[in-house]
Amino acid sequence: MTKALFESWRLFWVLALVITVATCLSLPSVDFHSARGTTPIILRSIRYALPLFLLAFAASSLARLWPSKTTRWLLRNRRYIGLGFAFGMAWHFSFVGYSIFSFGLSESGLTPRGFAADLIGAGFLLLMTVTSFRWAARRLTIENWRRLHKGGVYVIWFLATYIYLNSLHWGVDAIRVVALGLLIAAWLLRVIAWLKGRARSTMRASTAGGTRTE
Repeated sequence: MTKALFESWRLFWVLALVITVATCLSLPSVDFHSARGTTPIILRSIRYALPLFLLAFAASSLARLWPSKTTRWLLRNRRYIGLGFAFGMAWHFSFVGYSIFSFGLSESGLTPRGFAADLIGAGFLLLMTVTSFRWAARRLTIENWRRLHKGGVYVIWFLATYIYLNSLHWGVDAIRVVALGLLIAAWLLRVIAWLKGRARSTMRASTAGGTRTE
């Protein structure tokens, strides 16, 4: 029963519910009458969604480096975890949009660079979300689909890393440092997994070449 509950779309709806509850519990403390008052919920909404991105980003690397029931489950459900991240970011973009619409870009606290980063991230996230469904994925070749999703996750990773790294200029706190550290660690896992896969491919090619020579 537990296994069935945390699989595929059931997992997505559980994640969406958790993010929605966490967001709604934060709303009573938010001052929606000022741009500065909406800033905390804008930041919190990213923090609620970020763990799901990290899991989706590192899923294949964890499964390759430490194959187990848990990592295979993570890889099998990566799509739904990624969609959960997209759901969480929809909350974030709705708060950003409210702040800009209500108080203007300059008053919202977003710099032109930050606004551009949000637009780029939202664009890639939208494309990746839409093409996670078969009716849209069929319009792309397998190669283009892979390019979009691989490039998209790296764009989002880069933007998130840049934002958290830049935020350290405003003040160092545990949440920012931990988030930045986890983003870098997730990228290192992908590098290590890629190197391991390349080494295996080289070894297989060398073995096959030696067998043909004999």
